[in-house]
Amino acid sequence: MNEGSYGTNNGIRNKKSKENLKQRAYLNSVTSLLDYGSKTITGFVVTPFLVTGLGSTLFGVWQMLGQFTSYTGISDIRTTQVLKWTVAKERDSKDEEELREYVTATFVLILLVMPLMLLGGAVLTWFAPIITQVDAVYYSTVRITCALLVMALVTKKAFDPFESVLRGMNLGFKNMGLRAVVFMIGGGLKIAAVLMGYGLIALASVQVLVMATIGVTLNVIVKKHIPWFGFGKFDFKRALSFFKLSGWFMGWTGTKMLLLNTDRVLLGFIAGPVMVTQYVVTKYLINAVRGLIHNVIHGVLPGMGKLYGNGEFDKLHRVRGHMMLLTWLMVTSIGAVIILFNESFLTLWVGEEKYAGATVNILILLSIAQYIFIQNDGAIINITLDITQMVYMGLVSALISIILIFALVPEYGIVGLCTGLIGGRMVMSVGYPWIITKKVGHGIQRPQRFIRPLLVLIILWVGSFFLSGYVPSLNWIYLIAAILIVSLLILIVAYLTGLNKKQRQEMEAYRQKVKFFKSGVN
Repeated sequence: MNEGSYGTNNGIRNKKSKENLKQRAYLNSVTSLLDYGSKTITGFVVTPFLVTGLGSTLFGVWQMLGQFTSYTGISDIRTTQVLKWTVAKERDSKDEEELREYVTATFVLILLVMPLMLLGGAVLTWFAPIITQVDAVYYSTVRITCALLVMALVTKKAFDPFESVLRGMNLGFKNMGLRAVVFMIGGGLKIAAVLMGYGLIALASVQVLVMATIGVTLNVIVKKHIPWFGFGKFDFKRALSFFKLSGWFMGWTGTKMLLLNTDRVLLGFIAGPVMVTQYVVTKYLINAVRGLIHNVIHGVLPGMGKLYGNGEFDKLHRVRGHMMLLTWLMVTSIGAVIILFNESFLTLWVGEEKYAGATVNILILLSIAQYIFIQNDGAIINITLDITQMVYMGLVSALISIILIFALVPEYGIVGLCTGLIGGRMVMSVGYPWIITKKVGHGIQRPQRFIRPLLVLIILWVGSFFLSGYVPSLNWIYLIAAILIVSLLILIVAYLTGLNKKQRQEMEAYRQKVKFFKSGVN
């Protein structure tokens, strides 16, 4: 039976979908990890060339512009997010024509907001030199770079519906490897641009090319693997319902930008772009952990959307529990390794002077770990398509963080930045589990269930913090070998000491369930 076929033989289709659900979740996770891994490795190779070629000041400006131009997305009503979660939830209950109507409504709404995005981008472009605090000689360069980065963002938004449908249909794995290749080619072009002395404008031009190439490949993949994809009739009521839902997703987009895309901009505005460079390179490995865990979890979300859509709340609750245990295990073990070896890594990578210090290192790690758990619950709330309370809590968190950052950064620098982020996000750390309790009808798991894992995390991280000062200078070969050996040892210790017998049994049972290679992919 064709995967894109809808309408008849629902029982057969549902059975087949159920059989392949875990398998596809696994393959989607592998695809996301491959994409993110290629992006991370490309960044690892490219960043030293950018730091050396641009210098600490202009590299900091480049990082600020990359975050700054994302504010253009505030005018995006996020209808593609509504499309993804709607398709994930209703792909087994709606016919082809209704699904095409969803696609049509999405594209129409994107066309309507595109002028607003361009207008917002123009305003940001004009003020970019002031925000980045560059000398007057760089005003034109910064504005052209900013305009190109806005164009890259707009290009990505134009192609987002293709990826939304692919992920909503639980077929994200069909894109496996292609995005990774594009990222690597783009990285090579950025290195060439810097070596040839073309600077910020050339880097931004490469970014436009990368986004356009990814968009075209997504278009081809969707049309090949989703036969029903196309345009249906335009239903004003459906578009209006999408718009209403999109309004809250738009609110979440703005809130998320305040939560995630203000640290570099605020730090640069308050303390200067040189400190941004120090913050970004110190955060590199730590941020890679966040992306790694996010992409592992992200692959199962469309399947979780199906569980929610079918009212299988018991299963959804169990999956959340396994997801949190797996997240804890990864955060604890990988985090301890980063605390131990981040200074040695940065010394070899970009130079010891770029390392912000052991205290900053562990504070950045703590802020990222906190947000990883918040992100897990936020993704589950997204599935419900009712994100009103999440938006309010996120907005309160963001405002508290910004106030704390302005109060603390002038005196404490990056330490003040991290403290502000952690303090503000406590609202979400407490509030999101409460929202999920209301949505899925299950109480939050007993706090004592997490006391032991929390104590083990603290012991391993504090121990690594004190031992980090005794790690000798290493070359790349010894550093990689040490990281691999220590990672394995800490993972085993965390697993055996942080989880009780019942939790280990749950993890083992879940591991057995995710052996998907027994059946083929259709």
